[in-house]
Amino acid sequence: MKTLARSSQVFFLFGFLTYAASAIAQQYIFTNNNVANDNNSTTALTVTSDGALKVLKTYPTGGKSAGSGYFAISPVTSARTRLGSCLFVSNGGDSTIAAFQINLFNGTLTKVYGSPFSDGLTGAQQFGVGLASGNRVLFAGNTNNNSISVLKINSNCSLKLLKMVTVPASPAGMKVTPDGNFLIAAYIGQVDSFKIDSTTGDLTELGPFTTKGSAAGVEVSCDGTKAYFGDAASNTQVEVFNVSSSGELTELSNFTNKNGESSNNVMLSVDGTHLYVSNTMSNQITTLSVGSNGTLTYDSTVKLRKPGLYALGLATGTGLNLFVSEENNPEAIGVLTTDGGTLKEVTGSPFHVLKNGSDPAGLTAVPRACN
Repeated sequence: MKTLARSSQVFFLFGFLTYAASAIAQQYIFTNNNVANDNNSTTALTVTSDGALKVLKTYPTGGKSAGSGYFAISPVTSARTRLGSCLFVSNGGDSTIAAFQINLFNGTLTKVYGSPFSDGLTGAQQFGVGLASGNRVLFAGNTNNNSISVLKINSNCSLKLLKMVTVPASPAGMKVTPDGNFLIAAYIGQVDSFKIDSTTGDLTELGPFTTKGSAAGVEVSCDGTKAYFGDAASNTQVEVFNVSSSGELTELSNFTNKNGESSNNVMLSVDGTHLYVSNTMSNQITTLSVGSNGTLTYDSTVKLRKPGLYALGLATGTGLNLFVSEENNPEAIGVLTTDGGTLKEVTGSPFHVLKNGSDPAGLTAVPRACN
């Protein structure tokens, strides 16, 4: 009887782990809808086997929308704790952050008790609140106040404000290195890096560092040694910086190309061999090959289908699809398959989410690759 019971327990555990692995492999997309002049919300979507997006449900965040925003900020992000996965959505209209627990089996969200949480400020931030998650801390870029709020991520996904740090300018793009040691930021001009003390929330500024253009969006390689900055420019402009073992930034190259207009957002492919650039004003995506020491070479540019108006935030999960937030009303998300340096929009793309008044919306993929 004991042997049978033990075998049943092993079988149950194996079945549960198999089911869990299958569920975790499912790709979800979560948005920050930033509905104009209204209360904010986030929408959960699932990715089908053919790359199509299916809306699961829209959840109120309990806060107010910013009403507009920097094209390069990421107002929604995720994190993992020992108890599960968390989703954080910023409310630029009242400087709060909504926290949810993610059910990876079906993509449903459960609001965390006490959410939304203050990021230490009150009132609206016209250009939104950007978010970047680390191992145990969440960073909120206060675009109207030239500051970054540091919040502790508790195991149940609740947040506790640790401190606020004044920075040289308005933070746009932000990204934490995959090892959790450094925060990389762009000020639509200069760039910066900070040493993170994940216990106290202290940020030790290591810059700022001078750029050749107006750096806005940020991407970091999975090994944490390279930072890519998409510039707000009349053409495609991407600057590549080395991240030293102590966190300082040194510019390695400055790529420019006239095939697309503006380059606010950048995103690496899952294998790190290509960099995708959203050409905001021309509604295109440019693909660049990543060479040794971070050098970039041009591959291709693809025009996104209507009715999307502007190509904004980018996301990749664990598969081969690229997701693009497109400003429109209703809000839309484009999905493209990636094959080396070539992108192809899937059938039915872009997919409508909800009417949001054409304000910029953000998106994130769960699960995602390294960062």
